[in-house]
Amino acid sequence: MAARPVKSYGKKKYNFKDNRYKLLPDMKGFLCTCNYGEKDCQKEAINLLREYSEEKDKPSEETISTEEESAEIMDSLDTELESLSRKDNADWKKFTPSATGVGNCLFISTTVEDPCELMYKILEDIERTKVQKTKFLLRMLPIMVTCKANITSITSTCAILLPKYFSTEPTTFAIMFNHRYNNSVPRDKVIDELANQVVSFGQHTVDLSGGAKMTIIVEVVKSVCCLSVVRDYARFCKFNLLSVCGRPEKRTAEGENGDVEKSSSPKVKKQEENDQVKENSEEEKTESEPGEEITEMSEN
Repeated sequence: MAARPVKSYGKKKYNFKDNRYKLLPDMKGFLCTCNYGEKDCQKEAINLLREYSEEKDKPSEETISTEEESAEIMDSLDTELESLSRKDNADWKKFTPSATGVGNCLFISTTVEDPCELMYKILEDIERTKVQKTKFLLRMLPIMVTCKANITSITSTCAILLPKYFSTEPTTFAIMFNHRYNNSVPRDKVIDELANQVVSFGQHTVDLSGGAKMTIIVEVVKSVCCLSVVRDYARFCKFNLLSVCGRPEKRTAEGENGDVEKSSSPKVKKQEENDQVKENSEEEKTESEPGEEITEMSEN
């Protein structure tokens, strides 16, 4: 007699062997970090990237008018519908989240040709307008290529990546190395190897004062290394979006030390004013008491 099949009423288990949505070598995109709210951070990152990439992809008015004049009404409608469906499919694949296996750290893979140019566009607009675009997303680093996290793969990949940025006129550079959940990659050896490669391309000098024109980013995330070369690393506050727009990085309702942020609500403002008046009255009362010492007042 055949055995009765066992029904499973639990949730479907995640297949950890599925590498479709994992951070792997030979990818490019954006490495994003946050303090909390990874899902919200992921949504903010994708929405921000789509917003600025769509502005670049908008067709000009001359192109639209030419197409309308050269085609009939029905043909133009069919062409427009086809282009819209093609655009939706392209946007769906343009920015795809990939799991890194590290908390508060996620990767957005992209099909954009140059992630750095799109990142510069976002940062320059935030710097100019001083408008806060994100709440959970803190840093967003453009990554040109990923490779395996070992010294051989890193040096061979940089030998292909670096000549594009250091084969022209002499410039200053710095190397920013960071690692997460990986202690096997030797930091000093990686920095020495990459510095020697850059110097071999021309008369480039190292600048560790924070004013380097070009910065080589080496982000080791478990078994994958993310590599990129960016400009104005210090100007854009290490690509911290909140710092670029002039906002503090800690934006939780209650800070790390338990300090509650001030609210713009009228009731809260009124309460703060009452508390301030109460504190002032207590200080005046303390000053009138003869037994108090000056050192205690300065501490309060």
